[in-house]
Amino acid sequence: MSTATWASGADASALFRTAADRVRAIDVQHIRDALYAPGGSYRWPRHRINEVELEWRRWRLRHHLGLRDEPPASIRLYERLAVSAGVPPADVSPLAGGGPLVDATYDQMFPQGPLIIRAVKSRVVRRPTDHEVDEEYAALLRESSGRRSDYLSMLDPSGYYWHMPDLISAATARECMKDVEVLLAAPRGESFAGGPQPGWDVEHDALVSRSMNAYLGAGPTLIKIHEDPALVAEISARMGRPMHPTRCTYLRYEKGDYLGVHTDQPTCEVSLLFTIAGDPGPMRSYLDETGHDPAWLDRWVREAGNFPDGGLDFVYQPREGLALTGRAVPHARLPQAERAVIGALFYSGLT
Repeated sequence: MSTATWASGADASALFRTAADRVRAIDVQHIRDALYAPGGSYRWPRHRINEVELEWRRWRLRHHLGLRDEPPASIRLYERLAVSAGVPPADVSPLAGGGPLVDATYDQMFPQGPLIIRAVKSRVVRRPTDHEVDEEYAALLRESSGRRSDYLSMLDPSGYYWHMPDLISAATARECMKDVEVLLAAPRGESFAGGPQPGWDVEHDALVSRSMNAYLGAGPTLIKIHEDPALVAEISARMGRPMHPTRCTYLRYEKGDYLGVHTDQPTCEVSLLFTIAGDPGPMRSYLDETGHDPAWLDRWVREAGNFPDGGLDFVYQPREGLALTGRAVPHARLPQAERAVIGALFYSGLT
C-alpha cells in the first residue's frame, strides 16, 4: 500500500475537520421522521435515533478518509434509508486511492467513546470476577486509560461545570409535571436498583457503583427543552465544539434513593440537571479526582464505597440548571431525605 497520501499532524487535523464539516451538513430529518413514526416500520425510540445518527456520521467521516470500518447493523440500516431518501452514498475521498488519508484508530478520533453498543467491537466489558491483576483485564485497563487521558485532553478543566440560572420558568416546570403524571400513569419507567459491581467498566470507560432510583422516560415538554436551539448552542459554546442532544429523562427519587459515585456513558458527555418537584439535595462532584486514571478510580470506588469523602456539593435552586461534564467528572447523589423529580438532559459531540 502506498503511503504517499497518508497525513499526520496539522495536515491530519485539517482533513479531519473538513470531513467532519462534510458529514455535519447532511440533512437527515426525513430519515428521523421515518424511524420515529408511530405507525411506521421501525418505531425507534428518540434516543436511539439520536445516537445511531451521530454514530452514522462518525462512520461516514472515517469512510471518507479511507478508513474502512465494518459498521454494525444499525449503521447499515441508517445508510440504506439515507440513500433511498436521496442522500448520496458514503464516499471515499479521491485522495485516498493509495490508502487511508490518516493513520488513526476509532478511539484516537473519538476518545469520548462509541455512541451505540458494538460500534467498536474490540471493547470488552469487565466481568465481576476480574481484577486489575488479571493479565487480560490489565491490558484492557491500559487501553481504557489511554482513551480517558485523550478525552480529558479535549476538555478545559475550568469548564467542568456551570450553573444556568432560570433554565426553565415556573410555567414550564408545571408543564413538566404534567409529563411526569402521564408517565407515572403509564407506567413506562424503568426502576434501577442494585447495579453493577463497583469499579471501572472498560467497555464504556466509565466508573460504576451501586444506585437506586427510577428513570421515567421523557415527555414532550422535556424533549422541547432538550432540543431548544439556543440551549444546544450555549452548551456547544461552553464545550468548544458542536454538541448534540442524545437522550433525556425524568428521574424520580423516593426517600432513601441515591446514585452512587460514577461517571456517565459516552452518550452523556454533558449532563444538564434541574429540579421539577421536591428537594433532591446536593449533587456531589469529585472534581479533584477527575484527572486520575482508571486503575486509581477502580480502587478508589471499591475501597471508598458509593459516597467517598470529599467532593463539592452542588445545590441548585428551582428553575436553575446545573451542567456537568459527567463523562469526565465522578459524581454522586446522596440518599434522599424526601421525594423529588429531576429533569435530566444529556448531550454528546460528533467529534
